[in-house]
Amino acid sequence: MENSDESGFCSVTGIYNSLFSSPLPHSSLPLSLPEFLLHNTPHRPSNPAFLDAFSDKTLTYADLTSLTAATASALLAAGVRRGDVVLLISPNSIYFPALSIGIMAAGAVFSTANHLLTRREIHAQVEDSRPVLILTTGELRSKFDGLNIPRPPVLIDQFLSTLVTPAAADNIALIDCRKIELDDAAVLMYSSGTTGRSKGVICTHRNLVYMAGVLRHVWGSTREDIYLCVVPLFHMFGFSVFVCGAVAAGAAVVVMQRYSLEGVLEAVERRGVTRIPAVPPMVVQLVRMVHVAGDYELKSLREVICSGAPLAKEHVERFAACYPDITLSQV
Repeated sequence: MENSDESGFCSVTGIYNSLFSSPLPHSSLPLSLPEFLLHNTPHRPSNPAFLDAFSDKTLTYADLTSLTAATASALLAAGVRRGDVVLLISPNSIYFPALSIGIMAAGAVFSTANHLLTRREIHAQVEDSRPVLILTTGELRSKFDGLNIPRPPVLIDQFLSTLVTPAAADNIALIDCRKIELDDAAVLMYSSGTTGRSKGVICTHRNLVYMAGVLRHVWGSTREDIYLCVVPLFHMFGFSVFVCGAVAAGAAVVVMQRYSLEGVLEAVERRGVTRIPAVPPMVVQLVRMVHVAGDYELKSLREVICSGAPLAKEHVERFAACYPDITLSQV
């Protein structure tokens, strides 16, 4: 193969290959992302996995595993088969990760969308992805009126209430993941449409296993870390960091349904948050509203990880001046 200079690009296949060694030995690769996350994570079953920012609702890793298994079993019983698309549209919640992992554990393709899309935009995405099942909330159900779909949308609360969760956390083995292969489609995400009509992007189980493995390699085993999830889980940023990376690292995630600066500060104080993955506008607002932040106890917060777009140098410098004890990282 002919590679261009130090780029990893193969002129024969037209594919870029990483120049870095893999954090995962090929001999230890699982068959699917759910197996990797739930069988190969450095957590204890009693450790918290996802916590609601402003209520007492919590899912331990045992709960996450059982709920994932129950979701997969219910979908299979409902006739969902390998390769079928299941659409989950919802604001952030502690149940979003378990539902999305459960969809993939059933061998189906998990798809999602911005719940703030217009009815017309959602219809266009549904017509393109053709899901066999849609999971959504009561508040969003009307956005699907008039759609030509195989069955009516299923409300998430009702779906969760019918699940029969296994008694033991290790009952993820009840799910027949042997039919899932690494190169099977796992996730169907859609672009924001800034360059035209929104486009579907497929990620395989292999893509996501390696992404989760890389994040765990970078973060290490972070059972003492508490992450704040305020970016949307329907976006690849939020999905990759919190559904893949944080679970792979065995960390706890505090989930906020929607962003507000005061909500972020309150969650840090209330839950002892140590890391916040953020986007540039959030960092800028933290700087501009530093006088508001002074009313909250933020001593637990060690790092803000900014991603999604570049952050101007002036904002980096102002953040360092306003929050000298908090590291600002850019990814």
